[in-house]
Amino acid sequence: MMATTRASSAASATPSADRIMRLTAVVAAGDADLAVAECHALTGVGCMQGDPVDGRVAIDTWMPAAGCPGAAALAEHLAAAGIAAEVSEAEQDDGWRDALRDFHQPVVAGRVRVRPPWVAPVPGMHDVVIDPGMAFGTGQHPTTRTALELLQRIPVRGAVLDAGCGSGILAIAARRLGFTPVVAIDFDPDSVAATARAARANMVDAITVHRAVIGEDPLPVAPVLLANITLEVLGVLATAIVGSTRGTAGTEPTTGVAHAVLSGLREHEVDAAVAAFAPLGLAEAERLPEDGWASVRLRA
Repeated sequence: MMATTRASSAASATPSADRIMRLTAVVAAGDADLAVAECHALTGVGCMQGDPVDGRVAIDTWMPAAGCPGAAALAEHLAAAGIAAEVSEAEQDDGWRDALRDFHQPVVAGRVRVRPPWVAPVPGMHDVVIDPGMAFGTGQHPTTRTALELLQRIPVRGAVLDAGCGSGILAIAARRLGFTPVVAIDFDPDSVAATARAARANMVDAITVHRAVIGEDPLPVAPVLLANITLEVLGVLATAIVGSTRGTAGTEPTTGVAHAVLSGLREHEVDAAVAAFAPLGLAEAERLPEDGWASVRLRA
């Protein structure tokens, strides 16, 4: 795949820790989710994904100039992942802070409210505070909102495994709702660090965060599973859990997951995800679609 770059004249100036740069990658709408992940992998900070226009999506990333890899490096990184992109960079004036604050408004899902640090709490809500400047996921995506809704409908409050924790929203929300203990894992060290920071910022205890690769590393088994990841990785996760709960004689698991919330799915992928977890004795309880995406709650 080919990628092109554009750089403003301001971007060629000497980097300063006080300057803020914006990298913008315009990609095909079908590549947007992967492009967001790849932008985060290179920069280590969160992204703002725009709405599709004529089949293309703009992905913006803001960061201090001193740590900005530049348009050419991002274009090369995306091309290596098979994503055709037009990438540009520009220095931002002070208005960028207002723009980000306007975009990152609180997200309410039932009694859970995901908010940035500059928004005041609301009495009676379970607040999850996420700094958009350092987070991989701020609750804006439909899969996060619907997963939070379904999490609140789980009738028991037991131990939780959050597989693919991202910025820690589901793990922290689970603790706010009374689930304990919570183990959060992710293959991305930046996501592990972001979740650990968010747990400290939210002053929640009983959350353990560590790096693990699903399908390669041993996974803890908890009665409640949360997984906002792709269908492909969900399939690997289901196989890994089945393997970890089988007896030495290869019998069906008698312990393990009793409730699960699976997300990160397109609507047409839900049936395949449900089928992948059927060997664990789980069946669909309900699904929540939104804007072409969906989350599903399973129970034993």
